[in-house]
Amino acid sequence: MKAIISKIIEESDLKTISLNSNVDFAYYDNEKEDFFLFLFYNRKEIIELCNNNVADLEFTVNNFIINLKKEYLTKFRERNIDHNLSLVLLLELEESDDIFDLQRELNKVEENSLNAKKYVLPYFRNDIETLQQKITEKNEVLNQLNEIAIDNSNLLDKADEKWYKTLMSFFIKIPFLNYQSTENNQSLENLSLTIEESLSDREKQLLSVISENNFDSFSNIEDFITQFNLTIETNDEI
Repeated sequence: MKAIISKIIEESDLKTISLNSNVDFAYYDNEKEDFFLFLFYNRKEIIELCNNNVADLEFTVNNFIINLKKEYLTKFRERNIDHNLSLVLLLELEESDDIFDLQRELNKVEENSLNAKKYVLPYFRNDIETLQQKITEKNEVLNQLNEIAIDNSNLLDKADEKWYKTLMSFFIKIPFLNYQSTENNQSLENLSLTIEESLSDREKQLLSVISENNFDSFSNIEDFITQFNLTIETNDEI
């Protein structure tokens, strides 16, 4: 897995700093203020990281990020790393692993955006080995991943072809990795833009107010509506 991720990072024009055997830090060597922590762990290691108490995983990951920034990444604070950091946890599992409790805590990790946006990509080693066999050394990995995704799209709903779902997870969980059609070289349609274009003027106004103000600080929606005068007049569009 780490070999594939390293190639993806390199071909995406990112620089890499290895912080320890399990953690790589990637950043753009220009003014682009996006930063990425890649954590490479297996099930046993991630549980040991939280002192064998899986219920502490959410707290452990947040504390882990804080310590890494203090120890290794202070020079990036002037580039707003505190507001532009993403973490990708690449978690190797065994087929025999019982991960019911772990999966619940991993979901909490992803939902917690404190200190960094977080993405969890679980995978099985044999699925990565299958994918690696389809990648040649001659061509760029990014182009090959796109080609493999397109050429095998009929496998998406086949339960015994888990390697393909792992490949799709790359495009979902790695923030800067975009699926592109090799036929017309156009990125997938921007879902956010599509949704925005479908909104009515009234809905766009509401979205703008919510985006520009701290909605979470209000104890109930009525207070928010009142403060920003969002009551709907009888002739307004709903």
